[in-house]
Amino acid sequence: MQNLSNGKILDLISYSEGIIFVEIVKSPTGENKLAYRSFNMKTGQFIPITMGVYLINKFGPSFEAISKKLTNFVLCDAFILSDRRCFVLSPEGEAIIFSTEGNIIYHNEFLYHDNFLRSGVNADKYIWCTVPKENSLVQYDAATLKVHLRIGSAEADTFSVPYAVSYIDDKLYVTNAGNGVINEIDPNTYAVATHKQFNEPVYKYFKIADKECVWLKSGIYYID
Repeated sequence: MQNLSNGKILDLISYSEGIIFVEIVKSPTGENKLAYRSFNMKTGQFIPITMGVYLINKFGPSFEAISKKLTNFVLCDAFILSDRRCFVLSPEGEAIIFSTEGNIIYHNEFLYHDNFLRSGVNADKYIWCTVPKENSLVQYDAATLKVHLRIGSAEADTFSVPYAVSYIDDKLYVTNAGNGVINEIDPNTYAVATHKQFNEPVYKYFKIADKECVWLKSGIYYID
């Protein structure tokens, strides 16, 4: 594995050819500032980017309007729905849906058993979200936002503090901060298997061009 960063990572997202991450670095005067970095997984090269490149890949074409309406556009989770609207899960336990023009069309508390949802992804007509304190992956109807089913539970060991979920090649991948496991889930049969395991918490996972990237407690790594 190639270490891409072992700094203070705040966010990691993917785009068509690689990953973009946000980390805290020291300015020439010794103050903390945000740095936006991109790694092309097809070429294995770092690419200089601006904050705008990060925002458009996270929120879509209306990134300017959306980011201005958010309290913290880095620490929230965001994904694009099948109809191109943007769905945001805020750190405060709220769901915000933006129109393609960047207008708020839904804003409400969005909890499962009074617990925050950490990460979400759109897969066909459903939204899948991780609920760390419930050790669960919950499926919502994307049109009604009503719970359709749940995989795992607070009492089961299916997941261990599930952090993020991604949808890759018709499979769901859940990263677990509790046991360092990346689970692979078949969304048709709901079968859960172990894809990879690490000896430390794992926060996010992406696969692009048959190459993998993981965000572990110790940093971001590229797996060729």
